[in-house]
Amino acid sequence: MTTLDIETAIKELAHRVYDRDHAEPEDRASTTDFAFEFITWLRARGWTAPPAAQPAPAPVQPNGLRGADIACHALAQLSKGDDDGR
Repeated sequence: MTTLDIETAIKELAHRVYDRDHAEPEDRASTTDFAFEFITWLRARGWTAPPAAQPAPAPVQPNGLRGADIACHALAQLSKGDDDGR
C-alpha cells in the first residue's frame, strides 16, 4: 500500500469506529463482524496480508570445541550480529 492508501485506510477506519461507537448498543455489530467488514473493505481496494516471517536460521554449531571454548564461540557469534550475512 502507498502512503496515500494507508492514510485513506486510517481515515476510513476512524470514521467506521466513530460511527460504531455512536450507534445504539443493540445496532452495533460484534467486534468480529466489524473487523471482518473492515478487512473485506481493505482487500476490495487491493490490500494483501504481508507474508509470514521466515524463521531464523539455526545457530552455527562449533566443531571440536569443548567446555569454555563453546561459550567463547557462542559469544563471538552473538557479537557478530547481522554482519555474517544472515
